[in-house]
Amino acid sequence: MMRELVRGGVTALFVATTAACSGVPPLQQVLLSPPQTARATSQASSWQVRRVRVPEYLDNYDIQLRTDEYVLTRMPNAKWAERLPVAMTRLLQQTIDEKLVGNRGRDYEVDVTVDAFEPQPSGQVVLAARWKVTESKGETVVARDNTVIQQNLPARPRDPAAVGQAMSDAVRELAFEIVANTRH
Repeated sequence: MMRELVRGGVTALFVATTAACSGVPPLQQVLLSPPQTARATSQASSWQVRRVRVPEYLDNYDIQLRTDEYVLTRMPNAKWAERLPVAMTRLLQQTIDEKLVGNRGRDYEVDVTVDAFEPQPSGQVVLAARWKVTESKGETVVARDNTVIQQNLPARPRDPAAVGQAMSDAVRELAFEIVANTRH
């Protein structure tokens, strides 16, 4: 009798635990990417974006949300589909290639160091980065700047798709700034 009660209790606990776990939303993988219309139009340019450097807290798959001046929180049930520095490098390269279609020129290398990149409690994504463009042959710096991009989040700021879109837009805006401020 006691054994049946224990077995029944363990079974009930297993069923309750399984039911509770099945109520958890599935993990969503978020991409940094250009809009659908821009994906097919880019062709390789003569510019090469080197791997973007980010602070250690961003060099992973977690989507970080700033919830306080000193506090970051991982977005629940969502992760980057690829490590953030890899995704940023790819999107910068795609966007520069897209922007330079028909305007090829000198071979340049682009170095970007990110100081901050996360959604803020204010409802904006902030991307702060230092960048420089050098000639591939000769290492002559042709442009450099510190850029701060502020991109508004939609009304649903903790939605993974909305965060992915706003952060993608911020990276693309950085690429536009780099191209616009480089003489070529």
